[in-house]
Amino acid sequence: MDKPISSVAKTAPRGTFIGLLIVLVTIESLSGVVQGFLNPILPALGPVFDIDAPTINGIFLIANVSFAVLTPLISRLGDSFGYKRVLLISTLLVAAGVGLLSFVPSLTAIIIGVILITCVVGFIPLMMGILRLSHPDETRRGVSYLIGTLMVMVGLGGLVAGILGAVDPLRGFWVGIPFAVAAIICALLLPDVPRPDKEPIAIFPMVSCLLGIILFMAGLSMAPDWGWASWKTLTCVVLGTGLLATWALMDSRSDDSIRRFTDLRMLKLRSIRSVSIATFFFGFASISYFGTNGLVLHSERASTGYGFDFSPMVIAVILAVTSLFSLFSSLSAGQMMNRISERAALVSSGALLASGFVVFLIAGDTLIGYLVGFSVFNLALGSYQSATRALSVEGVPVEETSSAAGINELALSVGIACGAAVIKMLSSMNVDAQGAITANGIHVIWGTLAIAAAIAALAGSRYPKRQFTRPIRQAEGSDIQ
Repeated sequence: MDKPISSVAKTAPRGTFIGLLIVLVTIESLSGVVQGFLNPILPALGPVFDIDAPTINGIFLIANVSFAVLTPLISRLGDSFGYKRVLLISTLLVAAGVGLLSFVPSLTAIIIGVILITCVVGFIPLMMGILRLSHPDETRRGVSYLIGTLMVMVGLGGLVAGILGAVDPLRGFWVGIPFAVAAIICALLLPDVPRPDKEPIAIFPMVSCLLGIILFMAGLSMAPDWGWASWKTLTCVVLGTGLLATWALMDSRSDDSIRRFTDLRMLKLRSIRSVSIATFFFGFASISYFGTNGLVLHSERASTGYGFDFSPMVIAVILAVTSLFSLFSSLSAGQMMNRISERAALVSSGALLASGFVVFLIAGDTLIGYLVGFSVFNLALGSYQSATRALSVEGVPVEETSSAAGINELALSVGIACGAAVIKMLSSMNVDAQGAITANGIHVIWGTLAIAAAIAALAGSRYPKRQFTRPIRQAEGSDIQ
């Protein structure tokens, strides 16, 4: 896999970076909004469609599996058929999903709409491909702004959806409509970039990968309900692991003549491998915690021994405000990588995340202590998301940008699923007579996630020191980014 960057980057069209960034940020705003409105709106649909909690959890499971499956698929399609084309199609599918959720009041439409909007997982990998082809020396800065936008819009989308859905939950989906229209217009305005010269997709490795993800994610997600030793859980996890291992073996072979779904030989690069491992544990320790965070903020201290008895609206406001910390750290991550080192950005993100949970353990019983810990948590969230995504494509051929970013996104999705499964297992092991999680259980969760964050920092410390600095401008005649 030691081949130079393809010449497609040298023939990239010229244009203003700021103009391109505005277009990409607008499209990414749609991604943030639709990811933000799922958590507050879906649980409120029970009375609307007369469905129970297991059905709502099933919809969340469908969303989580779709996110994981579409990550490598859309990324790979971008490398093969062009980033602009696939991004436009993905945007149209997400907009169709928003339309179904907003205007077709039926459970079937909700399920289909949820599946369609999960196409947002391809936005960042595809945009990174566009950035590397058109402005290779600005990729890190571009990713920082995209991730900052994502973080803020997730919080804002959840807040506005909660306000609109206070009377009728279905109205909460309306927040996505103007963003969907704006995203379609911007996707049409994207500059043309050269289509990467990529080999055809190998069907068998693709099926093995996607089916393996479905089975593995379903097994992990349902294990707390089915039982970790049940035949359904074991069948899904074992078959899923086997299929993923088969895909890994097929797509990591050294023969250049074979067709692949995704070139996993890039994981032999120490930089890519360390970032992927760090991303897994970052996802494990951070995004998987949001459900527990809502539980802690909502619980009544008098009955559980912890919590602050906040309403869903107050919780939404807290999430929106603290997302500004993620915006700040996301924009700062690129500067840290350029001025200090990539390794420092990864290690500091892990240290910040672990520190947030340590603050919870020490002072999480007080409102000020918890808010301080959650603010530190959000600083880490924006920092690692920006750093890992930018570094996930450095050192790989430009025509494999989207696939490399997709591997990183897949590591994040699987890490989140594993973290959520562990949290649910720990929760079920620490319940009181009323079925609520005990205060000791909450502390065990905080301690476990602090350890996972420390492992992420350790993995980040394995990143090669200063192997990749700011990409060299193509005008200087270098083939290295």
